[in-house]
Amino acid sequence: MRVVQQLGDADVGAPQPVNAETQIVFFPTLVIDNGGGRRRGGGWGPNAITPHGSSGQGGVHVGSTGGGGSSSGAGDGKAEAIAVVVLAVTALVVAAVIEGSREDGFAQIHPMTPLYLTGLDGSRVVMPLAALDPDSAAFSQYGYIRSNETPWHWNGRAPLDRAGFTYAVLAGTGTFTSADGSKNSGTATTIQFGFFPEQHIGIVSSLFFGWRDNEAAQTLFETRYTLEADGYLAQAGPVHFGLYAGGGGASRLEDGIPGGNSSSIALLGGAQIQLDINTRLALTARFGQTYAHDERMTDLLFGLAVY
Repeated sequence: MRVVQQLGDADVGAPQPVNAETQIVFFPTLVIDNGGGRRRGGGWGPNAITPHGSSGQGGVHVGSTGGGGSSSGAGDGKAEAIAVVVLAVTALVVAAVIEGSREDGFAQIHPMTPLYLTGLDGSRVVMPLAALDPDSAAFSQYGYIRSNETPWHWNGRAPLDRAGFTYAVLAGTGTFTSADGSKNSGTATTIQFGFFPEQHIGIVSSLFFGWRDNEAAQTLFETRYTLEADGYLAQAGPVHFGLYAGGGGASRLEDGIPGGNSSSIALLGGAQIQLDINTRLALTARFGQTYAHDERMTDLLFGLAVY
């Protein structure tokens, strides 16, 4: 608080007592960084300096010097993203437990083992396994045998089968470019849902969240929503090698940096590798690059895919 006295016709340079006519004016504290400014003429006088923000440093902050300021969209977006990722990981664990418990595989079974079939019209029939013919298989919705009705020898689970729907959550690190031009690494996550019409080729949608602290010690938050084509074209035992490419949109929220909020298209691509755990689960790692906000950024992610 500054006290400004109302001056009459007295000498301006003489000290004036504070009396009943004194006016008390509250000025917000102006903390002006030395990162840049510009001089203005006109009504403010030829030597006046009007501060303005600059990239990375400088600027003007209006308000109390004792407070931390109010939070903006980037901090709130980060908190909401963490909650979404926690829910996505919970759903992934549930899906992995359910799908991973299915023992898809191969077994040696006696040919006269009873086979229970349910037809497309809901009818049911029992026949020896050896009697199953193409017409009966084509008319059946599903069939099963009972383990307590025959001896069998389990030969092991089937290899990874991607055909059908897929769900994955990956996390790791990525680089994010600030509005001030600085590029640093931070936390990166992606939630994926898609469909593989066959074993090697699929279409996957991704919701990407990333964040880091910027040069103003506040939050930079990045969101990307993309659609990509995944292809796994090479395999060495349980290890699968693939590529991905796609595009969509990107949105950046940034606290503390003038002009930090930005939206743009996002183009992405890279390489990925999978290690199959069983028929339904695969550990997945990917390294890629994304072009958004007129900058090229990279990410390295690792997680679990459920098929």
